[in-house]
Amino acid sequence: MKRITKLLPAMLACLYISQSCAVFGQAKLQDIIEYALVHSHDVKKSNLQSQEMTYMRKETAAHGLPQVDLTGTYTDMMLGKIEIPESVYAMVEPRYAPLLDQISKIDALYSASAGVQITQLIYSQSYLTGLKTMKKTEELYNLLKTKTEEDILEEIAGVYYQTSALMMQLSTVNKSLSNLKEIHRIADLNYRNDLLKESSVNRLKVTITNLEVNQETLENVIGVQINYLKALAGMPADTTITVDTISVVTGVADINNISAFSTEEVPSYQLLKKQDEINDLQIKSAKSKYIPNIAAFGKFNFSSYNTSPGLDQFKNRNTIGLQLSMPVFTSGINSSKVRQAMLKKSQNEETMLKTRDLLAVGYYNAQSEYNSALRLLNVQKENRELALKVYNQTSLQYNEGMASMADVLNVNSDFLQADNSYNQQVIKCRMSEIKMLKSSGKLRQLVNKNYK
Repeated sequence: MKRITKLLPAMLACLYISQSCAVFGQAKLQDIIEYALVHSHDVKKSNLQSQEMTYMRKETAAHGLPQVDLTGTYTDMMLGKIEIPESVYAMVEPRYAPLLDQISKIDALYSASAGVQITQLIYSQSYLTGLKTMKKTEELYNLLKTKTEEDILEEIAGVYYQTSALMMQLSTVNKSLSNLKEIHRIADLNYRNDLLKESSVNRLKVTITNLEVNQETLENVIGVQINYLKALAGMPADTTITVDTISVVTGVADINNISAFSTEEVPSYQLLKKQDEINDLQIKSAKSKYIPNIAAFGKFNFSSYNTSPGLDQFKNRNTIGLQLSMPVFTSGINSSKVRQAMLKKSQNEETMLKTRDLLAVGYYNAQSEYNSALRLLNVQKENRELALKVYNQTSLQYNEGMASMADVLNVNSDFLQADNSYNQQVIKCRMSEIKMLKSSGKLRQLVNKNYK
């Protein structure tokens, strides 16, 4: 039983780690996005802001519900000795003299009171408009949350694809290094047997050294990009992930079925529309200042007064009534507020018109850019395959003594350039894909690759 008790915390810790590190090892873009939508610090902050706005709406609604206030006081008024002149005694009838004696003995006055006040708003146009405004503001924050998620997705996808390009470039360098080292081994044997000049071997060695430097540089940059990717997604720093470059390359042509563009589906435009609704309500709220507010109230008080510390004989004094309040003259304050609200609405409408035009232009530009990138990708793919074919043929000819070392180095350089150009074109397709999806409001669908 003791061993089970000791093992339980470790088992729980392992369970927590396995849940918190859902993305582990080789990860596709969809995996990291799904993780980021739960663990990203920006997404968490957006969730908290949305929850805060919910409670602000509830606070506003609570002002229209009954309000109860309790009050209680206790006072000890130190009067000091009251001296009554003899002339006063002479002025009153003898039968009142004992009363004056009692008054002269009073040196303090004790009082206590307790009460409850209940108020209930009956009618307020400002309150009703405020409720609607807070509801729209809550919806606005939910849209802000969606936009925050899209911004995170855009940044994560961009870093992911850039890292993929670096990893594909590193893979090409590794393959080239492996081949050139084997050629160098054979060339070195030929040099030792006086079948090859030393300059040719040294030239090959320089090329290998340059590639090794490039290899180490790429590895360092990839490490930096991976760490940045983890930070964006909210992953622990010690999480181990690698980018799935195969999925980046193989699915490029699968997104050419995105549905028609509509600004109504874009979160940035939805935010402006929601703000326009809020502006309408703010105009109504400013105008509602001219409308009376009516509230009911009830005050129930109990009080006691005594000349000794003991308090008794509490008496109640209750009050109920209606209260009406209405501004009569504000020197133009309310009318200025109405004009301000109307001008803010006009400004937002101009922003909406501009945004609508920019979103349409951005989408069609991104679509054109993607189609162009896709056509060039096919060209680069054919060029890469041809460069690889020439490289393999020249390497074989070199091994058979039919090609020179210079020929091998030249075709190796051509292949590296063709391969890197192809990889860069893949990333151009992916980056234009991101632009097209964001401008059409479908960026979140990167998670499931369903663009219809």
